[in-house]
Amino acid sequence: MKILYCLAFGAALLLDLCSCNRGSTPARYALRGEVVALDTSAMTLMVAHQAIKGFMDAMTMPFHVKDRGELGGLAVGDSIKATLVVAQKESYLEEIRRFGSTFEGGFIRMPDLVAPGEEVPDIPLINQDGATIHMSDFRGRVLALTFIYTRCPLPDFCIRMSENFSELQNLLAPDGAIAGKWHLLSVSFDARFDRPEVLARYGALYGARRATWDLATDPDTSGDSLRLLAEGLGLGYKNDEGLYAHNLRTALIDRDGRLSSVTSGNTWDVREMASEIRRLIGR
Repeated sequence: MKILYCLAFGAALLLDLCSCNRGSTPARYALRGEVVALDTSAMTLMVAHQAIKGFMDAMTMPFHVKDRGELGGLAVGDSIKATLVVAQKESYLEEIRRFGSTFEGGFIRMPDLVAPGEEVPDIPLINQDGATIHMSDFRGRVLALTFIYTRCPLPDFCIRMSENFSELQNLLAPDGAIAGKWHLLSVSFDARFDRPEVLARYGALYGARRATWDLATDPDTSGDSLRLLAEGLGLGYKNDEGLYAHNLRTALIDRDGRLSSVTSGNTWDVREMASEIRRLIGR
């Protein structure tokens, strides 16, 4: 079976969509698809789904599940029907029903992580200004790094990571005592589409300041060298014609360019991250 990855909404439109749910009843959509991966500990289900009428075209992506009991009895290859609930700050599946099993094969390969204390691969990147940068350029500063792609559609995936970084920037920037000692880096694995001009527009949506927050991608649209960094930090993603299904990883890298920690998922607390950055700086 060929899994289709197709997406109809850009980041700005999705922000408008999520804003429409502020203070109102969350939107609900009928979803039908096949389970290609599941993680019961993270309460996450990866689904290759058909087009969701009124929301998005067919693609493969992870969904949060609030009720652990809904995962009981599910396995890779199961065909399911469910309801996708989309609110301003979260999305999740509920009313999951299994009705068959047809999928064959695996999905995202989860590589070994770079161990804490080891140096992060010094790959080249191109940022939102079109300048070539390297991971080693951030030596001397504590670096918070996350992975995104600008066309990611759900409010609790790439949008959540970018909102968190925006809040993190706003928490740290007023403290003059740590100015120049920290930096944020959002890396897009959609190297073909997320070129500098796209990243610049996306960063502007979240108030990214050039002095404290870079958005970057692989200089080569093939994205080959970026995989060394992404897979080293445990990011799994699959590309079909430039569109992606992926997990979430946010890393803290110390002032010597060594990995301090990697956080999976989207539930990390911004204030706790800010405190850890301060600790690594030495304040």
